[in-house]
Amino acid sequence: MKYEFRVINLVNGVQEDCSLDDLSAIIGQNCEILRFKEDGFEAIGFVSAQTLVFFAVEFADYALQNYAKKILPDAQTCIDLTRKWLEDQSSVSEEQIRTAVNLAADADVASAATNAAIEAAYTTIDIGCAGNSATNAVYAAIAARKSKLDERNRQGTFILNFFGVE
Repeated sequence: MKYEFRVINLVNGVQEDCSLDDLSAIIGQNCEILRFKEDGFEAIGFVSAQTLVFFAVEFADYALQNYAKKILPDAQTCIDLTRKWLEDQSSVSEEQIRTAVNLAADADVASAATNAAIEAAYTTIDIGCAGNSATNAVYAAIAARKSKLDERNRQGTFILNFFGVE
């Protein structure tokens, strides 16, 4: 398999090569994304904790808008609170996030799109949950009878576009 990207964890030095469809699953906090070129690498961008939360909420919102049979208000609240947190981290308390997450989980435990919204919100508290939102968005695509690969490529393309790369 020909890899297109290298993701380097700048904390522990671990390097992982991947293709576009694996990019959203591989990135993590404090990593650098590089693209393979004929003469070496091209730096794509640095992924901070806040960037991961941004990706998580955008993947979740896309899943809710495009794959969910219906958008539950509690899932939308998770998205809204996460976006508010991104604008000003002190504007949303951990208690508000936990309450929204619990209400959404109680309202719709089966929907992968809702789970993506829950994980996006929870990422504001525990950055380790960031990848779960992308994964649940893929599950939502599958549940909606959409292509898993198309959703994973869409996420990878979203990441590249965020960094201004075509």
